[in-house]
Amino acid sequence: MCRLLGAVSGTPLQYELLEEFADLAVTGNTASGRPDERGHRDGWGLALFYGGKIEVYERGPGSALGSPEYSQAARTIARVALRPDTDGRLVLIGHVRRASDGMPVGAKWSHPFVETKDGRTWAFAHNGGIEHYAFREDEGLIDSQQLFRRLLGNLDSSGPDEVALAVAAMVDDVRREYSSYTALNFLLSDGERLHAFCEYTEHPDYYTLFHDGSRKAVVVCSQPILRMRGTAIAKGSLVSIGPDLAVADRKVL
Repeated sequence: MCRLLGAVSGTPLQYELLEEFADLAVTGNTASGRPDERGHRDGWGLALFYGGKIEVYERGPGSALGSPEYSQAARTIARVALRPDTDGRLVLIGHVRRASDGMPVGAKWSHPFVETKDGRTWAFAHNGGIEHYAFREDEGLIDSQQLFRRLLGNLDSSGPDEVALAVAAMVDDVRREYSSYTALNFLLSDGERLHAFCEYTEHPDYYTLFHDGSRKAVVVCSQPILRMRGTAIAKGSLVSIGPDLAVADRKVL
């Protein structure tokens, strides 16, 4: 159970955006419908792509709010300026974690997770949990990492149609092999596009994703921050944001 942040931007990202996202570690909604004392303080992570490559990737244990390491990573991201000799975009994925029952806590299990396949680097962050998923020390994979690997196994590009098919296959696998899940909400990017998927079985007011955009940037977040108007992503839908900031919405389930 976590809070997700994503962005595709043609201009430098605001530090204020990352600062408000860190606040969700304490003030973010929980499954009860309101913040609680535990919050989302079981880890944090930020991954920034520029020109299709990871420019900044930092993760840490504990709460993002009040973490000097988080603040430093956020400042580094805010200082990344688009170089005049490129037409690349900045693509961000951020995560503050509330660990699912039975899952370990520590920087190595903080999202987003990054994997390389056939020379293409992907970042993935998840909100939700697989019921009765048994963490094994020898494998060292939490449920979110297992989802990422299954999703990645069916992907060769970040085209929205291919991602939609891979998502449908991943959901089928989870439904077949496990009793249930709370939610499979995720953000995924290879630095070219940002994909946001919303799917849950309970607490519809918590497992939410919203997006808002302009000619300069599109932002996705578990709950609206920084003056976001916030268009909700429908249950079972995949929203893909391309390099031109166009938003495509596909019904997957």
